Amino acid sequence: MFTFTKKADYALLALSFLATEGDGRLVGPREIAKRYEIPAELLAKVMQTLAKRQLVSSVPGPTGGYRLARPADRISVGDVVEAMDGPLAIAQCWEEEGPQGCAQSQHCTLRGPLARIQEDIVRLLRETSLADVITPAPLLHPRPVSGPALTMFNPRARTAASSPKN
Repeated sequence: MFTFTKKADYALLALSFLATEGDGRLVGPREIAKRYEIPAELLAKVMQTLAKRQLVSSVPGPTGGYRLARPADRISVGDVVEAMDGPLAIAQCWEEEGPQGCAQSQHCTLRGPLARIQEDIVRLLRETSLADVITPAPLLHPRPVSGPALTMFNPRARTAASSPKN
């Protein structure tokens, strides 16, 4: 399953908050954490990383906080994910040599097709801005052209079938 890490999720939530409810003012991580019910300590670390990557501006002190470092339409989802997780990759086998290299790289037939998918995903993440994310819009293609519909997995959602029986 392709998914963003929690840090990337929290970073996108925080930046969305700054772009909408922050309104250019300084916002502390606790305010954002309270709004989304996420751990304040983890969000503080996320915000520090975003500041180091110059996606937010930081003002220290008791009246300090964070604000977007540039307009929301100039921050891409790719910028945010790379800031939190490093280079964008759909598979862990892109390096051919070294300790992280893939032992099957010499004989692998998947690298070419996966590389095309990788390029499309990276392009889409880089073309999608924070402004796009915070602007409600209908799905362009709610169903694939052919095949079954894709579903979103929500690990927090529990159904009666998955709930433990008492």
